[in-house]
Amino acid sequence: MRKVFILVGLGGLAYGVYHYYTQQLEILKNWDYRVVGGKIVNINPLKVTLQVDIEVTNDSAITITITDYYFDIFLNGVKVGVVKNASLNQRLEANGGKSFLPMIVELQTAEFLKGNVLLGLLESVKESTLTQKGYFGLKKGFVKYRNIPMNVTYKLKEFM
Repeated sequence: MRKVFILVGLGGLAYGVYHYYTQQLEILKNWDYRVVGGKIVNINPLKVTLQVDIEVTNDSAITITITDYYFDIFLNGVKVGVVKNASLNQRLEANGGKSFLPMIVELQTAEFLKGNVLLGLLESVKESTLTQKGYFGLKKGFVKYRNIPMNVTYKLKEFM
């Protein structure tokens, strides 16, 4: 009988830890971020490479590590570039901590000329949409989450 109580206790403890971390990961999904800087890294006729510095606020109670990320960037539905890892294993500090992530953005100049992207921007910058589609990975201790999908659309007027 004693073994049953021990197994039930260990099972309850394991479920409690699992439930706690899943709640904290739900809080992490709604992280707050803002662009705090950027610079042009390289310009050539085929692409423009930018470094965009992002400040991320982690409101969850756990510190977590972003292991990788990759996003396609769409402007008014046309793929114009990608966001790639600029640094691996970037920590997001817990309890409202602010972390800074440098992101490398590669914009394909030819894509701006195709599909009337440039004309759409000239007609109405504020009504144009910016979409990020891709994935990211998170790690906490020995637990890793890979290829977490991200699909977010903004109006450009939100950045102005």
